[in-house]
Parts: sequence; structure tokens; C-alpha cells
Amino acid sequence: MKKQNLSFLQDFLSQKPDSKKFILLDENTYTHCLPILIENVEELYGAEVLEIESGERSKSLSIVENLCQAMIESSADKESILISLGGGVITDIGGFIASIFKRGIQHIAIPTTLLAMVDASIGGKTGVNVGEVKNQIGTFNTNTITCIHYEFLDSLKKRQVLNGAAEMIKVSLLDEKLWEKLDAKDSPWNNKKEGFDYKFIESCIKFKKRIVKEDMYEKGRRKILNFGHSLAHAFESVALLKNIDLLHGEAVASGMFYAIMLSETKLSFPNDKAQEIYKLLKKNYKIIDIQEDIDLVINYLNADKKNINNEFRFILLEDIGKPYINFHIIKDDLINLKTP
Repeated sequence: MKKQNLSFLQDFLSQKPDSKKFILLDENTYTHCLPILIENVEELYGAEVLEIESGERSKSLSIVENLCQAMIESSADKESILISLGGGVITDIGGFIASIFKRGIQHIAIPTTLLAMVDASIGGKTGVNVGEVKNQIGTFNTNTITCIHYEFLDSLKKRQVLNGAAEMIKVSLLDEKLWEKLDAKDSPWNNKKEGFDYKFIESCIKFKKRIVKEDMYEKGRRKILNFGHSLAHAFESVALLKNIDLLHGEAVASGMFYAIMLSETKLSFPNDKAQEIYKLLKKNYKIIDIQEDIDLVINYLNADKKNINNEFRFILLEDIGKPYINFHIIKDDLINLKTP
């Protein structure tokens, strides 16, 4: 369904008075976003609240089971509606539960972070982790409704803004016109004087939606959206193992950094453009030293969903806007990467 606003959600829910409503959130969205949601959507007065801890560790089957148990105890049925109010973790878990509970109930995604708005809430991917290994269990589950309410962004700290901006940089590298817009401004995702550039955010959302529409189940072109993500997921797994605080977008920034390095050596990606990208990423993110835990990184890469016949398959770039799908990368390619 198309992206909608909270007024539409109020109208939609008013037509379902007998459906039990559940709101999945974490401690941050409970404080900063739930009051705004209830104020704008009167139909959610009295909805059951399901709260989990923020962070990647909540993406587990044990948490999913606990949430399903809570819904059963609250008499959830096939007509119940699950509303995910939060960032990428909440969106992933909520979409997953909605796809499996009673073999499927309606799911409404209300992304409250920049990352969730431009990435996690689009495309129907859901998932939970197995131990430290990212998104090994999941489904494709298109949201019944996705509601964008930009006021939620006002509560974000700079780190969370940059977390989402990494996905916007990724999209810009996949589309030359978006890269030109990105390159023309200092921070089009967030300008201190002017606030958020909603037009640029909308452009990133439209780009991903267009790619997903072409290839919902990631059999071909949709794979380009994984640019930087093979290494990013490995970095996140290492961080979980070592109890290091690392956000998804921060891992993606490092993943893109090294993907551009590989693109230079493997596909002759233009060095002048590579230097621009390195500068942009290093300005906004701390690039992870890949060699510090190279054995662990390679170990977790072995579980990457894009692998074929135990070979690493990366998305690289021949140029900005010219992605190369399923490029074969071997262990030595990673061992030879220079750290920033």
C-alpha cells in the first residue's frame, strides 16, 4: 500500500472498530513518539502496548515468542492489527510477527527514525537474528499501511540522524542524479539552519520503492540495495559478539567504504570519485578497522545470504549509478584491504 499519513490511519482504523490493536515499541518511542501517535489517532486509545528494549539484541526468536505469548494472553485473533512504532529493529520484528502470528495478521508500520523511513519500512523484508548472525530468519511481508510522520524526526539525536543518512548515501551512490543532489549540499538529510530536507528524503524513499516494485523477492535488480551490506552485517555480528555499541547505518558506512575500495581494484571505479566518497564517509562516521577482526569478519561473511556455493558475492560499483551485482570476492581480497 502507498505511504500514508496519520490522518489516513485514523480513518482506516475507524472502519475496524472490532479489531484488537497492538502497538509494538521500545523505551524511546514509548517516551517520544507514542503520545504524538495517540494524539493524532484517537482510534488507538486503549490499544495494547508491547514494549521491548531498543537495540539489535531484541531481534531474537525468544523475544518474538514472548511477544506472541503476550498477544495470545490479550486475546489477539486473526483480525487483530499490529502497529510497529519505531526504527529498523521494531519494523523488522513487527513485520515478522505479523507475517507468522495466526499465519498472518495486518501490519501497520510507523517508522520514527530516518533509517526506518528511508529503508527498513520499505520493501517488506522482515527478520530476526540467530545469535550474532544478522537476519537469518525472516519473511517477505508487505505492510498493510506505512505511515510517515516527519515530526518524529525532531526527537532524533545527531547519531541517529547519521544512522539513517548512511542509507541515503547508499541510495545516492546507486543513482547518479541523487548523488549530484547529495554532492551539492553539505548534509541534505539534516541542515541545522533549515531542518530536514524532506524533498531529498522523499527522493530516497521513491528510489527504493521503485527498485522493490521491479523485484520484490530480490531475484535480480533489488540486490543492488545490498551495496555495502555484506561487510556491514559482518561488522554488526562482530559488534554483538564483543558487546560493542554499533548502529546499522554506522556499519553500512564502513561496508560502503571497503566496497568502494574493492570497486577501485576490481572494476576500475574512478579514483577521483572514490576520494570524494571516502572523504564524505570519514567526515561523518568512524570507519571500522577491518583488519582488527578480519578472521571474525570472514567467519560471519560465510553466513551471508547472498553467498552462492560458499563464495562471497558483493555488490560493487563500476561508477556512481552503475552497480555490479554478485561480484565474486575471495578471502584474500579482504585480507589485502588497507585500513583507513
